[in-house]
Formats: sequence, structure tokens, C-alpha cells
Amino acid sequence: MVNIFKPHYLCITSGLFSIPLFIYFLSHDKNLEKNILAFFLCLCLLLSQLFWYNPICNSFIHKMDAIVAKLNAFLMIMYILFYKNLSCFVLFLYLLLGIFTICAFYRSDYYSTKEWCCHEHLFNHGLIHIAAFFAMLFVFL
Repeated sequence: MVNIFKPHYLCITSGLFSIPLFIYFLSHDKNLEKNILAFFLCLCLLLSQLFWYNPICNSFIHKMDAIVAKLNAFLMIMYILFYKNLSCFVLFLYLLLGIFTICAFYRSDYYSTKEWCCHEHLFNHGLIHIAAFFAMLFVFL
């Protein structure tokens, strides 16, 4: 199979993270928790851009990107579950998005161990970025 996806395409999908940041900066509804989340989202965006520009497996930037992305996801999930007052329907949609993200994460991880930056790895990792973008909208809207 010809790999139509290139690693730098993930710079575009992770670039979507700038939209929730833009929403946050325009918002008048800022608090300490959102400030912390926005800070980690900035870090996540920066590290993701740096890594996917030249994705060297197990490099320092790869490890830092992975740590910050997982920490960012954990903090945002905790914020949604314990601070945000969502209706049952919206919470259900958020949980479905979470299940989708977990599936894409495991598929990305599986394919990356088979062949680094293969079509399936990049495609599934791009899906993670897109799902994360939508999940971040739940935090900042």
C-alpha cells in the first residue's frame, strides 16, 4: 500500500489545538484551572509541532511530547468530569469521543511498532489529534 500520509501532515492535525487556545484567549471566563489547561495545551501544541516536523522515534522530543500529551489529556478529562457541569447527553457524547480516541491511540501504537510512520500509524495518530481537538472544545466552550 502506498503511504499517502506524510509525518508533517500531523503538524496540521495537531495545529487544530490552536483553535481551542484561540477560544480560550478570547474568553472572559478564565480561572486558575483553565489557565493551567491552556498552559499545558500550549506546551502540547509546541511539542507536537516540533516532533511531527521530524518524527524520530524515542528521541528526547518524542518522549517529552508523549509525556505532555498524556498529562494534558489526563488534566482535561479530570476538568470535564469534576469541574464542568455537562448535561447527561453532552457527557455521553464526550465519553463516546473518549472511547474513539482510546481505540485510535491503541491502533496508532500497534502500527507504530510494526512500522514507524507507516500509513496506518499516521492515519490513526491523525485521528487522535482530531478527536483531541473536539474534546478540547468541551473544555474551552
